[in-house]
Parts: sequence; structure tokens; C-alpha cells
Amino acid sequence: MSNIATSPGTEPSAPWWRRLGLFLRSQWIFAGLLGLIWLGDTLGLLDDDSVLLPGITAMALLAILGRRAPVWCGLAAAVVLGCTTVVGRLSGASFHSLGLITITPTENLAGLLLVLYLFRFRPLHKAIPVTAVLVVSCVASVLVRAHMSVVYPPIVFGQTLSFGFLQLMLTAGTGIYLRSRRSAPEESRDTPLRALVRRQWPVIAVLSVLVVLEFTKNGEDSLISGFVLLLCGVVMSVLAVFGPVRPFEASVLGATALVLTSLMMRFWGLSTEVAMIGGIPISATGAGMLLVTYATRHAEPRRAVLAGAALVGSALFALLVMPISSSSFSDFTDYLQSIFIGGLFLVISVGTGLYFRARDTERAKTVRSAVSDAQQAERMALARELHDVVAHHVTGIVVQAQAAQMVAEKNPKAATDALARIADSGTEALTAMRRLVASMRGAEPAGASAATEQATTDLEADLEALVNATRRVPVGDHRPTTVDLRIDLGREIPPEVARSTLRVVQESLTNAEKHALDASYVQIDVHADPVNIYARITDDGTAVRQQPVGGSGGYGLVGMRERIELLGGRFRAGPGDHVGWCVEAVLPLAEQNREVGQR
Repeated sequence: MSNIATSPGTEPSAPWWRRLGLFLRSQWIFAGLLGLIWLGDTLGLLDDDSVLLPGITAMALLAILGRRAPVWCGLAAAVVLGCTTVVGRLSGASFHSLGLITITPTENLAGLLLVLYLFRFRPLHKAIPVTAVLVVSCVASVLVRAHMSVVYPPIVFGQTLSFGFLQLMLTAGTGIYLRSRRSAPEESRDTPLRALVRRQWPVIAVLSVLVVLEFTKNGEDSLISGFVLLLCGVVMSVLAVFGPVRPFEASVLGATALVLTSLMMRFWGLSTEVAMIGGIPISATGAGMLLVTYATRHAEPRRAVLAGAALVGSALFALLVMPISSSSFSDFTDYLQSIFIGGLFLVISVGTGLYFRARDTERAKTVRSAVSDAQQAERMALARELHDVVAHHVTGIVVQAQAAQMVAEKNPKAATDALARIADSGTEALTAMRRLVASMRGAEPAGASAATEQATTDLEADLEALVNATRRVPVGDHRPTTVDLRIDLGREIPPEVARSTLRVVQESLTNAEKHALDASYVQIDVHADPVNIYARITDDGTAVRQQPVGGSGGYGLVGMRERIELLGGRFRAGPGDHVGWCVEAVLPLAEQNREVGQR
């Protein structure tokens, strides 16, 4: 008892009653329900049939402990059920029941819980044999106990069999469903067939019950008639289970099976009882409705119409051809009533299929829109990175190369120094490009964000490195631009905000080189308060517009504005107060826009 009652996370040294309490607490709903039903059975058996109480109590305890050891508890429950039947037969006790004749409610619920635990926590090669043992023990107990008291008519046995089969299919399907939800990796390794069966288990359960009902309904007919109708129901039910895979082909085969069944019944002189639509089996009717629904939902409109026409035509053919033994179904009104019911079923099936088809279309549009938005955001992020990082290095290369060309003949030493700077800038540009390629291939480097941009953890150090790379050695008569950096942060800056601030400064320096080649002074002022971080970049370039180095794509200011607005900040760029150009950015530190995490 101590081993079985141990709950995960409970110390083995704890007293057994405490471990048992924790174990019961983890399934208090089932334990409470079993306790109430057991109490009701106990009150009903106290007078004359108290000899059955030990067996019923043992079944309840095995069901509670079955969560830990469902295989052994399931086998023990089968033995206990048989022993209780033998004790009842020897003592002449009577069994009260609800749903399943001669099976007490406690035994019924305990068996269902054990089946649920078997299919949820154990592999199928163990769950199915133990469940089969439980089912055989239950059926044998029903037969033995029924002969102990009164003689039940055959229809009662048929209803018990149908109800029990329905319970079994629903419980096993629920266990399989919960098992798939519990272990997603195992589900991903499933074959397509197993995945289809898991998805279709409610359909399998309902159609199985209809097939069993069809078997019990035709019990009074001839053996051949019952077998033909049962075979038709089974074939169409199997086709309905696989209908989502090939809806058109399954519908055509189902219509063919119904037509062949009608011809066999007519030529062999067989007859059947009246069902919902003439003599068509109930299971075949349900399977046909599912086939129409699947064809409407999954097939192309033209093939869906053909599949529906084939099923409707076969149903009308069966209604007119299949012989019916009842004399009450003979006039024109009975046929009209069957046609009306069939039309109602057709409308329900087509309407259901159209509803799910519309939902599938809307879901597909939503997925496509989300994918398109994600792709667009990724393209924009890559475009900003290319423009801000790679173009920055390439601009420096072009400027240095132009300066080297002007002084190459007069000062070869200066040209050599410029070539060294070009080599360094080219290496940096190549590194940035490799990082972008790695991000696009899904192998983001450490520190890269979802927007494929490299994060910064020390904004002050990164700004100083950027400025040092911008300050060039004089090349002949070409004087370098003086860059004055003023930083006053005083607190840690979030990586997203720091990265965008760095990119704004970097793009502003690039624009100063491209659009104001005669600028001699650039001032960068970055400071922060408890709420925002402020960046202001100004230069003293002339107001005369020149052809920028390498041309201008016109995306620099757009990219900077996008960066700032995505973080909920403000951005302004335009002529300075007296001369040159001024870029100002304000970024909030405490609260960021949601899109930051989605880029």
C-alpha cells in the first residue's frame, strides 16, 4: 500500500496515511464520485445481499489505485468481478443495476475508470489485452447473473451490449485523447494512420454503437439478411472513418456499397424492418451523413456535388428497391415521409460541411496573413540592418577610396594608410554580412534578437567604439571630421532601446559622410533620465546639396523612424538651428511597444 499510494513529490519517509491522502487528493473527483456511488450500493445491499459488499468495495479501491498500476489493478478487477458473481450465485443474492443489467453502478464506474487509466498511461499493447480481459469478465458476469434471477428478453441483452460498447469506446477514446495531449513528442512520431484514428475516435465510437444497434435490431430477421445489412453498415462506417483523407472516393464507394446491398436484398428475396429511411440500415445512414459532410468540407466544389449526388441517388435507389417486411410501409405517404427525413439529414450534413469549410477557409486566411506579416516584419528588419550596418561600412570604404585616389600621386604614404582603413572597413562589413546570413538561415549568433539585429549590453562602450571607427586619419589635404561624443546615462539601458539608439547614431554619422562631405564637426549628445533616453546628432555641413557617395536609396530616415516608433518613441530629422542637419530621437525606457517582441 505504501508504494502504490506514493504521490510524486512526496517524501518516502512520510507516513503512509499522509501519502495516501495526497494520492487521493490528486484524483479527488473520481474518488468522491466512486465514494458516493459505493455508499448508494451499500445502502441497497445492507438488508439481504450484504455478502456482495466486499467485492463491490474491492472494485472501488482497485479503481482508485488504478491510476498508479492500471494493468495489475485491471487484471485484479476482472478476478474480483468473477468472484463476486460466484459468491452471488452461491448465496442467491440479487444484483441491482443501472444501464448494464446485473452490473452494479460501482462495478460499472470502476471498470470504466480502469479502462481510462489503461489507455491514458499505458501503451496500447498492454492496454488492449487487459481491457479485453475486463470486457470478457463483464460479459460473463452479465450472463451468469442474469440466469440467477429472472429471464431477460433478448432485446434487453442487446441494449446492454450496445450501451456497454458505447461506454467502452468513449472511455478508451478519451484515454487516447488525453494521452496524446500529455505527450506531444510521441504524437509527432505517430504514423498518419494512427493520427487519423486518434482524431476520428468520436466518429468511430458513434458508428460502432450504430453497428451494434443494427445487429440487435435485425436479430429477429433471417441470418443472411442480418449479415448483409451488418456488412453494409460496417463497410460504410469504415469508409466514413477514412472519409477526411479521400472524401470523393469514399463517398463513391459508399454509394456503390449501398446499391449492391439493395440489389442483393432484392434478388435473394431478403427483407428488413423499417428504419429511419426505408430499409436502409441505421449505421449506413449515419455513415452516409458523415460522408456528405466530409465531401462538402474537404473536396473541391465540383467533386463535392458529384459525391453528394452519388450518395443521394444510392439512398433513393435503396429506398425503392430494398424489400421491407413490415406491411405498414407500403403506401406513397410512407415513401414521402422517408424522403423528407432523408432531405432533412442531407441539409444537416451539407450545412455542417459548409460551416466547417468556411471555418477552415477563415483559419487558412488567418494563417496566411500571420505568415505574410511575419515575413514582412522580417524583411523590414533585414532591410534596416543592411542599411544601418553594412551600408555604414561601405560608405566609409567609398569615402576612403575617393580620398586615396586624390592623393595617390602626391602622397603614396597617405594612400597606403587609406588602403589599410579600407581593408578594416571591408572586414567589418563582411562580418556584419555574415551575421545577417547566419540570421537568415536560422543560426542566430549569441545576442541576436528575433529581428536579426545584434543587441548591445553596454551602450556607452558601443558608442565610443563607433565614434573611434568614424574618426579617420587625415589623407593628404582631406581633413578628418571631428566627432564630439557626450554621454550621460547613469542607468542600465534595455537592450532593445540601446540597440535602436546605437543604430540611430550610426545612421546619422553615415548620412553626415554621404550628404555633407565638407562637414568638419559632428556632435553626438546621448543622455537618459528615469523615463526616457534622448539622442541628438548635429553637424555643421553646408546647405548646398551634393550627390551622395554611392547614391541615396532614401531609406535611412524611414528606417530610423520605424525603429523609434516600434518602441513607442518620437523621432525628428531636419535642418539644424543655424547650419547643418539635426537628428533627434526620444525612446521610452519603462514601457515598450508590443511589436518589439514580435519583430
